Amino acid sequence: MKKIKLLCYCLLFLGAIAACKSDVHSPITADGLAPKPVSNAQVKNLSGGAIISYALPDDANLLYVKAVYTLNGVQQEAKASFYQKSITVQGFGDTLQRDVTLYAVSRSEQVSSPVVVKVSPLTPPVKKVAVSLNPQASFGGFNCAFANPDSANVAIFSLLYDEQQRTWKQLDGYYTSLPSGNFSIRGLNPVLQKFALVVRDHWGNKSDTLKFSLTPVYEVKLDKTKFADMRKKYPIPQIAPLPLSGVAMKEAVDYSSSYPIKNLYDDNTTSMFHTKQNVDQPIWIPIDLGVKARLSRYILWQRVGGFEFNHGNPHEWELWGTNNPADVNSWVLLDHEVMIKPSGSPLGVNTTDDTFIATSGQEYQFPSNIPAVRYVAWKNIDCWASPQGMTGFFHLFELSVYGQVQP
Repeated sequence: MKKIKLLCYCLLFLGAIAACKSDVHSPITADGLAPKPVSNAQVKNLSGGAIISYALPDDANLLYVKAVYTLNGVQQEAKASFYQKSITVQGFGDTLQRDVTLYAVSRSEQVSSPVVVKVSPLTPPVKKVAVSLNPQASFGGFNCAFANPDSANVAIFSLLYDEQQRTWKQLDGYYTSLPSGNFSIRGLNPVLQKFALVVRDHWGNKSDTLKFSLTPVYEVKLDKTKFADMRKKYPIPQIAPLPLSGVAMKEAVDYSSSYPIKNLYDDNTTSMFHTKQNVDQPIWIPIDLGVKARLSRYILWQRVGGFEFNHGNPHEWELWGTNNPADVNSWVLLDHEVMIKPSGSPLGVNTTDDTFIATSGQEYQFPSNIPAVRYVAWKNIDCWASPQGMTGFFHLFELSVYGQVQP
């Protein structure tokens, strides 16, 4: 009896497997009827693309509309659900007229007869960005401003001509979707060199190559092992802006022994200098550079990990310099900056560009007419947590300074 039951169970099990194997995944609706095509197609040409609007067919089985077109010899598809009445095609690298074929597609994946629409894309973003490039000789290399009016995702590649090997070598790639900005190439010798710039997008389109020659301005990164804390040694110049409370401006005080000022210049972009909180702004932070130098630029690294463009990261500041800190009247203004969030998004909301720039380090150039100095002071006017506020604090991961060391 047990053997008969076991045999029955086996037969049932095998029957279940056979039933599973016969399952076929098919469209939700298998009516086999193709929908009617879209109608009244209208084209709005864009930079490197187009928006095609249309009237949808009256068909309950309509699922989506697809556009079929060719980019650089490769067929592409764009899709729009039946809730939408337009579809966007993009990625064109020129302004030539071309065909885009529209199909209405049913829930059973049946396609309508084609509707061919002609589009004439406007100047693609890579070419708009390329014509705006303005490279200028700068300390250790060059700085290049650009405009990206479409806020397109592009990469600007910098190339250097190798005279010995007679070939172009890539120096760097700057990726951005910002409407405007600038980037720098550094670390080059102060001799006449040949450079080139080319703009690309993720569809493989590229601009014409901009070639130019220039001589980078000589500079060195100042040796931070020579930097020293100058607090509690010299008088503080009480020059506006001063604390709104009416008290005298004071020097920064470390938040704790875990975040000392030496972390500001230890060549470690993960350690941090952090001052006490809720103190009167501005805050004075004097530093001995250890050498007298004509300063060219500086790079700061914000505290990141969710604190980008927020909390105690500096928002507005001044840099002052002197060669005689004992004379309170000898300090001269070297630079004044207000940090701009690239995206312009509200406090606490950061884009990928915002986070990338904060993590990579932000560069600021000194005016060319400032005197050579040995002693500098960071006057922190306010922080991102309290722009133009009465109280605040300061923190940074790292600060690097560049210039020409004087004899």
